[in-house]
Amino acid sequence: MSIEADFAQQNIEALLESMSLEEKIGQLFLLAFSKDRVDEARILMQDHFVGASYVSNDNVPGTAAAVELTRRLQGFAANTRLRIPLILGVDQEGAWSVLTGESCPGPGNMALGASRDPETAYRMYHLIGQEMSAVGLNTIYAPAVDCNSNPYNSIIGMRSFGESPSLVAEMGAAAVRGARAGGVLTTIKHFPGHGDTIADSHRDIPHVTRSREELLAIDLFPFAEGIRAGADMVMTSHIIFDALDPVCPATLSPRILNGMLRDEMGFDGVILSDSMNMQAMKRFYRPADAAIRAFNAGVDLLMLAEEHYNHNANAYLYEQLSLINAVCDAARSGVISKHRLNDAVRRVLLLKQRLQPTNYRPETIGSAEHKAIELDIARKALSFLRGGDGFVPITAAAQLVLVNATTRSSYPPVTQTRGIGPNQSVAAFDELVRHVQARHPHTAVISAEELLDGTGSPSIPAGAKVIAVTENYPLPGMDFDQQSQPKVIARLLGAHPDLIVVALRDPYELVNFPDVRTYLCAFSFRPCAAQAAAEALFGEQPASGKSPVSIPGTGIKATE
Repeated sequence: MSIEADFAQQNIEALLESMSLEEKIGQLFLLAFSKDRVDEARILMQDHFVGASYVSNDNVPGTAAAVELTRRLQGFAANTRLRIPLILGVDQEGAWSVLTGESCPGPGNMALGASRDPETAYRMYHLIGQEMSAVGLNTIYAPAVDCNSNPYNSIIGMRSFGESPSLVAEMGAAAVRGARAGGVLTTIKHFPGHGDTIADSHRDIPHVTRSREELLAIDLFPFAEGIRAGADMVMTSHIIFDALDPVCPATLSPRILNGMLRDEMGFDGVILSDSMNMQAMKRFYRPADAAIRAFNAGVDLLMLAEEHYNHNANAYLYEQLSLINAVCDAARSGVISKHRLNDAVRRVLLLKQRLQPTNYRPETIGSAEHKAIELDIARKALSFLRGGDGFVPITAAAQLVLVNATTRSSYPPVTQTRGIGPNQSVAAFDELVRHVQARHPHTAVISAEELLDGTGSPSIPAGAKVIAVTENYPLPGMDFDQQSQPKVIARLLGAHPDLIVVALRDPYELVNFPDVRTYLCAFSFRPCAAQAAAEALFGEQPASGKSPVSIPGTGIKATE
């Protein structure tokens, strides 16, 4: 019998009564390890009873690595006295992903929102659940149900289904149901909502100044629907909400976690913190103090994902063990009460009884069937937010020029965030070039550097169809460099007023392009989105999506 199946038969109250303090404390931590330093994971899980792990793309760069790793990690749990299975979770949410070169993460939540069809969210997250469970990754830290109502939000963006509370709620609930049917535990995040922020909590503590009434009507509504759909965990945000608790960020706020999430909203599952290694926490609180305060505020499971900044891999294990010891001391001294401790451990153990036994099917990852589903969903997002008629479809006789609006120096950070984030090694532009040239082999390609570094534009034949491609990627703790993009568009528009812009990204940039007549938005940078965009350019597929976000200064509204 598998470790999960065996554990599902356990009497949780009897198990809880039999556990030592150290065994209980270990179950309250969701820790991480760097790349292939698996012996650190063994020390945490086998010797200190840590019951959950954040798994990044660095840990599982491919399918074979994922199978080997999850087998080993669950083996560490099996070697403990109580044989409690591990939560092995990943940020597989479309815009962020793991197994990125092989899996089908889909076009991301904003693209799903652009389809305006909850069935697409169900299908995509069902596929995500199937792929992750096929290699032993039994939990996803998704979907994000933040209403992205602030166009200057640097960290959520395409990770959100949109700005409308009703749309986000509908899509988020469908995603929860789909992922759970696909075989994984789900997490709705970032409670009470990260959508109306400018600051990135990987770097600072954001403040949200909405009134309580606005929070209830906007940000909290999708969480209520996600809970109704059966979300297994709710992840907290490191954000101060002035109307709810003007002093403490949500992760450390009893008013928000116990008062609102538990008492008012009736959530009875596991409350998971966002990573306590984020600068919103580390800049303002001592790690041990923050951990103890989080548990006392209502957090059941404390995450320390391995972030890419201010990181010393050699000290990481020591820091995690120090934190475990500090929480043990707090429990022994009564700073964390026995009742609070047992309540949190009970919730985690009950959650683990929902884990499905792993049925390894690595051959299904990125299968032709899965890629077809992913592409079909990406097609439904495409939208001509401006123009279209008279500019497409592109014919075989047309002289075609593709211009990359992004400099090559912008791309490396996409894969340099220690496995957290998009993790896409091939630029969206290059994917589009591949699919366009497959249809139009003589397409010319011009780089941003060629256009901007010279004294004038490269020679573009008169009458040629010119397509400029823009991109964006939501990166933790940093911004994707888009400085070249408006410069390229401005340079091209001067000589080519019929310029077509293909946005393999969110559409917020459109406010900067009042003179662009044709703007095709995919709401995604994923390869499936690039292929779908190429199809639309050549008239092979309609572009029937609608923007799920409003774009100030353009007249484009999310409700239209």
